[in-house]
Amino acid sequence: FIKKSRGISVDLGKIPLGDRKTFDMLSMGETTGIFQLESSGMRRSIKELKPSSIFDLMAMVALYRPGPMAVIPEFIKRKHNPALISYPDPRLKEALRESYGLICYQDDVLLTSIHLAGYSWGDADKLRKAVGKKIPTEMKKQKEKFINGCVKNGLSQRKAEEVFTLIEPFAGYGFNKAHAACYATIAYQTAYLKANYPVEYMTAVLTAESRANTGPARDEKIGMIVEECRRMSIGLLPPDINASDVEFAIQDGSVRFGLSAIKNVGSAAIESILAARGGNRPFASVYDFVNRVDISKVNRKTIESFIKSGAMDAFGGRAQLLGAVSDILEQAHKQKKAVAAGQAGLFDSLVSGDDPVPLLPGAPELPREQLLAFEKELLGFYLTEHPLARVFEKLLESGTTPIGEITTHSVGSRIRVAGIVTSIKRITTKMGNNEMAFIRLEDLTGSLEMVVFPKVYVRTWAYWQADAIVSASGRVDEKDDRLTLLVDEVSPVDSFTSSGR
Repeated sequence: FIKKSRGISVDLGKIPLGDRKTFDMLSMGETTGIFQLESSGMRRSIKELKPSSIFDLMAMVALYRPGPMAVIPEFIKRKHNPALISYPDPRLKEALRESYGLICYQDDVLLTSIHLAGYSWGDADKLRKAVGKKIPTEMKKQKEKFINGCVKNGLSQRKAEEVFTLIEPFAGYGFNKAHAACYATIAYQTAYLKANYPVEYMTAVLTAESRANTGPARDEKIGMIVEECRRMSIGLLPPDINASDVEFAIQDGSVRFGLSAIKNVGSAAIESILAARGGNRPFASVYDFVNRVDISKVNRKTIESFIKSGAMDAFGGRAQLLGAVSDILEQAHKQKKAVAAGQAGLFDSLVSGDDPVPLLPGAPELPREQLLAFEKELLGFYLTEHPLARVFEKLLESGTTPIGEITTHSVGSRIRVAGIVTSIKRITTKMGNNEMAFIRLEDLTGSLEMVVFPKVYVRTWAYWQADAIVSASGRVDEKDDRLTLLVDEVSPVDSFTSSGR
């Protein structure tokens, strides 16, 4: 995309590793679309850390996993206050200098055992394997050997035990330094591209995500990227029957959605459209479109999907087009049969691009809510505007928590969220035969599963409708590494915002 839009090639192997623009962006927590750094918890940690070198990124990539994660707050403190930097032993100063005196990598475990406990490289590797496999008997054996070696090399028994406790969190989760360096390099490269070539990078991210996933996972991820583009003031152009290619493209400094982004539109239909449109011959009207494409490949369902998604807005209002499409296709099929029967010339047409465009039947345009619902149905997300957009700032000002900011640190806390109900799963409990529900709520920053237990459901069931916009309060819980909200209160967003709460 950079080569095509700017006429230059970027060699990622030669980009500056200290780009101020890149680190400023990371320091603001703007990590959506950045390799390894875009989870809500990592975003929060990166924002607090304010990284200034690739070594900071290496350490965060290595530490952000179960066990070593507990070291992150101390790492951040030492980064901002060098007076807090200390080393388990002076002999480790060189090994731990870049990580502010903290053990961050498997390599640090090896070097600690060699420098303090007198291990050979072979023995150090056995310690690494023991720590990694978490075998209790082997760990006990290694602990005794490590402590005895440290005492023999001048440490007190207590100090030796303290050092070993620094190693234990890496059981099963420690990263080696080379692995962390590779991940951090890719993280930095993607951040550099986002900071310096934002439109091109976000277009590439949208393209990659549209290819990598399917179903709700794809829709949610692309929806998040769309919101990030809005935040970055990157223009988003909807699919357009005359302007869109197959996939995402850059047009006039904005991201143009491709025809393949629309559901119910297959590759055969797109190929027929692009072939008919070739040679800079845009379609003049919906009549011209139906006349020129292969309607055996571009069927009624496909055309309706184009209309509902906004790809045919240049031809008229969506209500008008939806009302006319049956008659237009019927005429086209009659014309095709007439040609086959020899009753019409091969080049006779329903209406050509040069003919006066017939008037579409009059019809009032559909309500905004319906147009947005069509976008959600056909694209999987809201493109022109999210239903929450007009009230989200007010909700945040009143204490609503953005879903994207809920992390493991939130577990046990009582919070309030607001969003649109995107899925509802109602079940009946085995004990008591009572109804409850699992709800997925989406705001501008992400989505969250909410659990509504029977006692709450019985008094709130009327609020749980598809596409309803609600505010819900409850306690954050974690199960199977997934964050959920255990709901105890709910209200419609319109009443919530108008009450000024």
